[in-house]
Amino acid sequence: MSLFQFGVMGVDLFFIISGVVIAVVTTGKFGNLRSAGTFLYHRLARIYPIYWCYAAIVLAAFLYNPAWINAGSGHQANILRSFLLLPTTQPLIMQSWTLSFELYFYIGAFLLLAVLPNRFAVAGFVLWAGIAVTCGVFSHPAQQILQVVFSTSVLEFLAGYLLYRVYLRTRLHPSAGLAMLAASALWLATAIVWSVAHYPDQLWIETSIWLRPAIYGISAFLFLYGLLELERSAQLRFGRFLEGVGDWSYSVYLSHIIVIEFFGRTAARFFAHRRFAILLVDLFSIPAVLLVGYLSFTFVERPITAFFYRPTLKPATSS
Repeated sequence: MSLFQFGVMGVDLFFIISGVVIAVVTTGKFGNLRSAGTFLYHRLARIYPIYWCYAAIVLAAFLYNPAWINAGSGHQANILRSFLLLPTTQPLIMQSWTLSFELYFYIGAFLLLAVLPNRFAVAGFVLWAGIAVTCGVFSHPAQQILQVVFSTSVLEFLAGYLLYRVYLRTRLHPSAGLAMLAASALWLATAIVWSVAHYPDQLWIETSIWLRPAIYGISAFLFLYGLLELERSAQLRFGRFLEGVGDWSYSVYLSHIIVIEFFGRTAARFFAHRRFAILLVDLFSIPAVLLVGYLSFTFVERPITAFFYRPTLKPATSS
């Protein structure tokens, strides 16, 4: 069993970070329909325009040769649902299913922003979490969008939101950050050891509506909370390069499969059946992914976002 497969936990970390970002941009703004509308507009402007650029590229490749995409779904794609980010098992961009969760979390947050006063904000998110848990225990809604809105995976977004609210109201001991990182590593390591001993892969975690948030979600929550506490206590500082990677993260997210696929196909063509082929893919694709992410952010994403955002507000760069 390859340990790299446990890297799918990055999605759970992504969801929790998104919850934190939403908490940052909405705290103190509940009960105001205009603020709610601005929030939703900015979130949609953040997601869709640059996503459509990449979806168009993948669509062109799909129309030219369907065998280039979606091997896992029989090289099929639901084009309309993909462009609208409606839930589908046949997306054009393989990883875009996570954006569907992101999108409907934003819509749910918009509704709470519009109808709840600030003093009931946390209660609204807790109620949302309760409904998601109830749906998970009894049955999922029949409608696909409601399946996303009330999925147990949404608990990770909600955990991120609550994490930030707790972070604002408390100040832990300086050693708490390291303790949380250690707990995160221990929690994940225990799951990995158990998985290696009893299962052929980690799908028993990834495909479970309860085990995924309980194992990957809790580990990601502790990891992020630990980093926030270390940063607050000045025990950890992020350099300009890492801050830059954070800025490029959405472009990296959208482009990385395309870049890795390019290097993978190249290696398969020229170095077939060579053991070092996968090492070559890793060696070249990782820096290439960062380079493409930087170029995409600088020359495509940032100009597009600046065009759609209102001049008085600066777009968030980490969600």
